[in-house]
Amino acid sequence: MLRFGVIGAGYLGRHHARVYCVLGQETGGMELAAVCDTDAERAREVAETYGARFFTDYRDMLPLVDAVSIVTPTSAHYGVAMGCLQAGKDVLLEKPICATMAEAEDVCELARQRGLILQAGHIERFNPAARKALSLLRKPVFIEAQRTSPFPERSLDVDVTLDMMIHDIDLALAAFGCPGVKDIKAAGARIITRNLDTAQAWVDFDNGGSAFFSVSRVAAEKRRVMEFVEDGRLVKADLLAKQVTLKTQDAEERTEAGPAEPLREELMDFARCIKTRMAPRVSPLEARRALELALGISATIRSAF
Repeated sequence: MLRFGVIGAGYLGRHHARVYCVLGQETGGMELAAVCDTDAERAREVAETYGARFFTDYRDMLPLVDAVSIVTPTSAHYGVAMGCLQAGKDVLLEKPICATMAEAEDVCELARQRGLILQAGHIERFNPAARKALSLLRKPVFIEAQRTSPFPERSLDVDVTLDMMIHDIDLALAAFGCPGVKDIKAAGARIITRNLDTAQAWVDFDNGGSAFFSVSRVAAEKRRVMEFVEDGRLVKADLLAKQVTLKTQDAEERTEAGPAEPLREELMDFARCIKTRMAPRVSPLEARRALELALGISATIRSAF
């Protein structure tokens, strides 16, 4: 029986708890054992809803669990992840993996030294539309990504590049085969928070490919669309509608990618990795590469302020 804990009982942490609970009921081979949050009432409410014990200090729950989802604000990722890894626990660490490259390298190295699973929470890799689109690609030369949402009132401790754009950065790097970065041109603005709330970036990679990323967390509506351009082909993925369109000069074919819940698929993959000790779909190296580019885009924007 695999025992899971969730650290951070906010909006996304609540969903981690829900999915662990449902998977435990369905499989019988896992359970949600504990929920932790510094807000005691929030921790209690989520834990009681999903049949777990609650804690306000994550260190107190570690003896009760085999693995954890860390769903705290980004600024807390490093300290909590290091504590869990030092205690010998497998970790799913929500994106961005950490706030700085130095922190990310420390966390990844500790997981490697201890032989522990460290899975980065890049949930769009488990979106059926993203998976379908990536499977159709041959050799993309240009990628355009648009991701917008109304003001979320969460994940505001980091720039929108680390909060939202990093999803599309990860998918673009996966599509291109994780090339190095040749050049970044970027612009953005603070609108509501002290961090960047909108950002646009043009990135040239050393494999000859380019990508344009546009994100805003102060938009009127949600939008998550990526287009992958190849020689004579265009693959468009609507990540919200879970639809994929393949366009050629002669035809256009739209496919419903499927109703699968990405978080459920992600947590099932995490459990599989724990049981088999196989590498996760999103490796620590890929998480670091996505973080490095997101930070580079932020730095480019801020250098103009």
